[in-house]
Amino acid sequence: MTDAKDGTRAGTLQLAAVAVVILGVLPYLLLKITWLAGGSLGVENPAVIEDGGFFALNLLTFLMDLVALLVALALVRPWGRRIPAGLILLPTWVATGLLIPISIQAPPAALVAVLGGDSVVPGNLVAGWVYLVVYTGFVCQGLGLTVAFVHHARHRWPRVFARVGDVPPSPTRELQVFVARGVAVVAGILAILNLSWLLGSPLGLPADVVAGRSFTFYLGNGVNAAVAIAAAAGLTIVVGRRSGRSPWAPVTLAWIGSGAMFGWSMWTMLVVLTPNGLNPGGPGSLGVVNLVSLFTLLTGLVAGLTGAFALTERVRS
Repeated sequence: MTDAKDGTRAGTLQLAAVAVVILGVLPYLLLKITWLAGGSLGVENPAVIEDGGFFALNLLTFLMDLVALLVALALVRPWGRRIPAGLILLPTWVATGLLIPISIQAPPAALVAVLGGDSVVPGNLVAGWVYLVVYTGFVCQGLGLTVAFVHHARHRWPRVFARVGDVPPSPTRELQVFVARGVAVVAGILAILNLSWLLGSPLGLPADVVAGRSFTFYLGNGVNAAVAIAAAAGLTIVVGRRSGRSPWAPVTLAWIGSGAMFGWSMWTMLVVLTPNGLNPGGPGSLGVVNLVSLFTLLTGLVAGLTGAFALTERVRS
């Protein structure tokens, strides 16, 4: 009877997670379809609709959110466990890496802007209600996808979360430890840079960025430092292979940290590579900041891959 009740509760939670994701995705997709079709609903400067860079970014984000919706459905249905692991893990890793930092930053940033009488919308490209709809949707997607993925992973890869005895020797363990230490060094440097900007240092920042620093800027740098530390710490513990302990905590740290490093840096690089409404200056307009984004992307990717190899060996052992 208890198992039946637990199964019912799990099923209800799955449905709730998918419903939350759908509620977050659909308004966003409708906005994107409108803009891709040439409509200017909610856009403060309609001329930006004609910009090729703006169109490309909208098309990319439309496809990303469509994939997020499909993945959410796969995560909570039995047929989703038959999909190759890579087709589930990669988009979920990138999605949670993008959405969890948004869920942390967007609410306090909006609240501070409202209390301070400032504009909630960065750059004033879209109307305030668009920002509210989009970022509320992002928070819903992050919450729903996280809940759905945890349920999927616990049923599909239970050994990743289980307490186990001694793990058999691995032929790649020395390499994993070496890479994890390298990740820790680079991530530490990136964390220090972000913390220096958080504390007010102008090191490597263009003059206009220094002059325009706001609560959102400082909060973003704090989150960037935190995810770098989380990725390095989580990966170091995961490859350390401590027996008798459930690795769910370090796996979570490494997952979120590496995913956020890779996902946000990937987005930043895409934005800065071509002039568009979000980056009218084009490539190189942020100098050192772009270099930091590149190293953050590479470090997040290496951390994610190394953690995946370590956990694959754990499951197969």
